Amino acid sequence: SSAASDVYKRQLIIYTKMNIDRKVLVLASFPAIMLGGCNFNEDFCIREGELVAWCDFSGIKEKPPVPQERHVIPFGTDVPYSEGTTFTQDTLRWSLPQGAYRFLFYTGNYELLDRNDYHETRLSVRTDTIDGEAHISEVQKFCCSSAFSERLEYRNPKRVRIQPAAFVQKLNIKINVSGNTVPLSGLNCTLSGISTARYLASRERTGTASATASFAKKADNVWTAGLYVFGFSPAAENILAVEVLMKEEDSVFNERQSVDLTPYLRGFDGDEISLELDLHIGRELEIGGPVIIPDWEDTPETEFP
Repeated sequence: SSAASDVYKRQLIIYTKMNIDRKVLVLASFPAIMLGGCNFNEDFCIREGELVAWCDFSGIKEKPPVPQERHVIPFGTDVPYSEGTTFTQDTLRWSLPQGAYRFLFYTGNYELLDRNDYHETRLSVRTDTIDGEAHISEVQKFCCSSAFSERLEYRNPKRVRIQPAAFVQKLNIKINVSGNTVPLSGLNCTLSGISTARYLASRERTGTASATASFAKKADNVWTAGLYVFGFSPAAENILAVEVLMKEEDSVFNERQSVDLTPYLRGFDGDEISLELDLHIGRELEIGGPVIIPDWEDTPETEFP
């Protein structure tokens, strides 16, 4: 009976150990089941979709090329407000939690304001206050933008062709100079009534300031300047002040003359406008009324003798 008792005890120990090992195995495999696909309950899963996007700049006629810096901002329920991405390659591949999104796309390195709100997100330029008036403190560069909506799904990449449009307007100014041009060394200009920011979603403009630009000599007595701007404020006049700079020995004759461009710029909503003016340097500085140039052709600069 003692031998039978020992056999019974050994069988009980083996049986108990087998049950314990089986429970441990089940408990150890439970987290693996949760992490390995979440098929048992979709509520515990955050699945990611993939945005595969590329840019089609065929509608942009700007040269030199569009800036390499390309930015996409997503707006969706599962994306932190600060999230965004920048890419310089032809194609963007971006994994985001699946769901419905609205995206804002833009190029360049402008200051971005209120990026937490789809409708309030806007690009802006820096300004300085000089003699109580706002002046744009940097030369604006070309940029373009687009807005699109997509729903990202798990294991189903969403392929999107981004077709941006110009987000800035270009103003070309051509001045034909006559009169006493021998002592002339340069021309500068300041234009008022320029918008300082633009909303990416609605493309509406806001703010107003002045911007300065320098003219380049393109041919005998022909000077040109070009400005990129967000637009022209409907609440301010567009006064162009031209500063005539003489050589150092004749700098006492430096002059400044203004002309009102408001009738040409207010309400203009195209991508580019070119104006031509006549400037006479003599006993009195005279600047004639502008004329719209239908087809602007850029030419190389001319060296001074």
